[in-house]
Amino acid sequence: MTMIKTRSDRKQQAKDIIRYTTCSEHCFSNCVIKVHIRDGKIWAVEPDDTINHGIAREDGHLPDELIDKCMITARPCTKGYAHIRNLYDHNRVIYPMKRVGERGSGKWERISWDEALDTIAGKLKECKEKYGPYSIGTFSHDGFPLSPWFGAGVNDWGAHSKQGVEEAERWVLGRNGSEDRQDEGNLLKAKLIVLWGFNPATTLSNHVVYTMMRARERGIPIISIDQRLTPTAETVASQWIPIRPTTDVAMMIAMANVWFKEDLTDKGFIKKWVEPEGLHQWQEYVLGKSDGIDKTPQWAEKICGVPAETIIEFARLYARSKPVNLNTAWTLGRQFYGQNGVRAAIYLQALTGNTMSPGATASAETAGEFGQHKPLVPKPTVDWKRSGGDYRAPALMAHFKWPEAIALREKVDSGEMTEAEYNHIISNTPGNPLPNVKILITHASNPVMTHPDINTNIKALKKLDFHAVFSYNLDNPSARYADIVIPQMHIAFEGRDVPFSRAIMRQKDLFCKEAEHLNGNYFVYKQKCVDPPGEVKPRGWVWLQIAKRLGFGEIYSPRLVNVSEDKWDETVEALHREAYEKWALLPEVVPFHPPTWEEFQKKPVFRWEVKEPNYTYKNTIERGENPFAATESGKIEFYSKEVAASSESGRKAKLKEEKPHAANECYGGGHLPAMAEMVIGGHATYHSQDVARYPLLMSSPHGLYRVHSLLDNQPLLRDCYRHAVWISLADAKARGIKDNDSVRVYNDQAEIIMPAYVTSRVVPGTVNIFHGGWYTPNGTKTKLMPEGIDTRGAPNLMTHYDEHLPDTIIDHLPCKALVEIEKWKDA
Repeated sequence: MTMIKTRSDRKQQAKDIIRYTTCSEHCFSNCVIKVHIRDGKIWAVEPDDTINHGIAREDGHLPDELIDKCMITARPCTKGYAHIRNLYDHNRVIYPMKRVGERGSGKWERISWDEALDTIAGKLKECKEKYGPYSIGTFSHDGFPLSPWFGAGVNDWGAHSKQGVEEAERWVLGRNGSEDRQDEGNLLKAKLIVLWGFNPATTLSNHVVYTMMRARERGIPIISIDQRLTPTAETVASQWIPIRPTTDVAMMIAMANVWFKEDLTDKGFIKKWVEPEGLHQWQEYVLGKSDGIDKTPQWAEKICGVPAETIIEFARLYARSKPVNLNTAWTLGRQFYGQNGVRAAIYLQALTGNTMSPGATASAETAGEFGQHKPLVPKPTVDWKRSGGDYRAPALMAHFKWPEAIALREKVDSGEMTEAEYNHIISNTPGNPLPNVKILITHASNPVMTHPDINTNIKALKKLDFHAVFSYNLDNPSARYADIVIPQMHIAFEGRDVPFSRAIMRQKDLFCKEAEHLNGNYFVYKQKCVDPPGEVKPRGWVWLQIAKRLGFGEIYSPRLVNVSEDKWDETVEALHREAYEKWALLPEVVPFHPPTWEEFQKKPVFRWEVKEPNYTYKNTIERGENPFAATESGKIEFYSKEVAASSESGRKAKLKEEKPHAANECYGGGHLPAMAEMVIGGHATYHSQDVARYPLLMSSPHGLYRVHSLLDNQPLLRDCYRHAVWISLADAKARGIKDNDSVRVYNDQAEIIMPAYVTSRVVPGTVNIFHGGWYTPNGTKTKLMPEGIDTRGAPNLMTHYDEHLPDTIIDHLPCKALVEIEKWKDA
């Protein structure tokens, strides 16, 4: 942010145009950014001042009662402020570009919009005619946007970020996700807050950590259990308990062992809400009566590395501290047998009667998002009058199976692989048609960086007939392998975008609502700040032009199809005004006295007080309904008959369908136990057969300075911290590695050259490379690294596709891999 230092500067600042927006880039928040515009350019950004103006931190200035009602500012994080530098990056793509060398060569030439759009539309028609409807796809959350009207396209299935969490939650609690997630104010009603692998200082908005700071200041203990001393642990935790990754379930089982033996469970809650037979089977396992192994804290210590004394005292503290606010991270479900840890965490809350108490949680639902799905006040919604098409793209693979579906299809065609083998690898239900993807259009995604096994992703992209990518930069790793790069508009600051598919997950219009992710007590209207540079266009405009070329522009976007380019922003703004004014007249909105559209535009954030913070199942209980009605017993089930049936038959069980025609295979060939157990084995664990060759377990946590891979090219953020492989003092000493040495990180899949950060902040035997570093190959090409050895540090080079994961849920996002590290001999 530019600082104002002189009187003339302050006078000039008073003449600035002020706009408000939100970066809204996949971080589960819609923090408010105040934008200063001068001479048509953004020159400064500030925090939200639409409420509590001039107050840097509300507590100490405002009464707790008002803060507890969430009437506080929505301040951005470092990433939010840095976004404006992307607008003015000298490497930004501002015209359509066409590849003139081989894919990956980095050779491009500028082309006109007509050539770009004609080429894309022509390729789509050609591909559909030549290969059929299952030959077109997209790397994005939303599928091929034109699929319903074009009559072609392939979809995928799975909640890739949290499949391992949601499935485990469904087995135990009978649900997939929840309308009853806690509000952050619920944290203040707890007597103990536990962050199990949970690092909201990095992954969620500032609101959550701010509330945790207030909780700690009120004397509520906060305990962080993690393989790394995270920013959250440093900032708010009363204690950090280091634990070996993938072993969390052992510690949880040992805690239950203490409770069973010392009679510390909540018998009244258990009798009413827990299915007794499954609980009995799990208790027999915990106490060693079923297998002869008593799962004591001493047993767990040998597995997870947490001292037995710590486990015992923590278990006792937990049992006597009701309500306990347990927050588990999605990462528990993103590893081999990770569903065991997720299930065990739900068990802990049930055994202590915390599942549905004010101040507590059921555990799994807190993993990545706070706030209820159905907030008190709806947000305005534009009626685009878009009619639905007749075609629904079938889900013919798991979400992260796109590269393998592309790369392996030729083996099916040549007879080297059977259809059954192919379907098994890509998780396509037998009897479904086979995908034959020849065209990909990538938007709102960077699959080369964010999918596991980067080399397989690149191999697949090189096999395509055609690949178009929306991108800010040509050196974006996914854009390197495109045929046409479409300049991407920054929807937070530039122009007026519109929804471009039937079901956009995060951006249905310019009204961005916090409700789906945090408090649920405000929405912000993203105002246009500046014109985009060069010939950058809204994505909604791009898709409309392609739809018109394909002959269905009128039904795809009837309210915009005849709008000229110079009237686009004005028309989109008018449609949002129409939506707002209709919304303001709704009976449920009128009591909140919404301002006129003109007044709203002065500070376009609408807030309302949270009367009482939400907690898990609050709304369900108030409606007089059974929270666990979807389980077979109508109670919390420790033992899953569904998983047991899969294990006994050796076949794959079926996922609850999320999309029509979905593959919905799951559960890794029947290797998962029917209840939470400490299973010895798996690919990326300390008990893998590969651990002799690759003894270090790499994790790839999210970092403070990127949103997935977004912003890794941002100079303000790229160089303000050390992007290095974190390695413990003991592991570094054993390898002759000193701090900041160049090291080679490798396994059977890839190799990386990068600096080492030697630290006591990670558990021995564990290393960390932060997720999202852009793959930057050098000139040295090897059998492992045909595009060149990475010199930046992209951890997904090391992670394996889950065709190799026979012991876990298919379509979880693997974020771990076994590696070895050595001092780089050519340093």
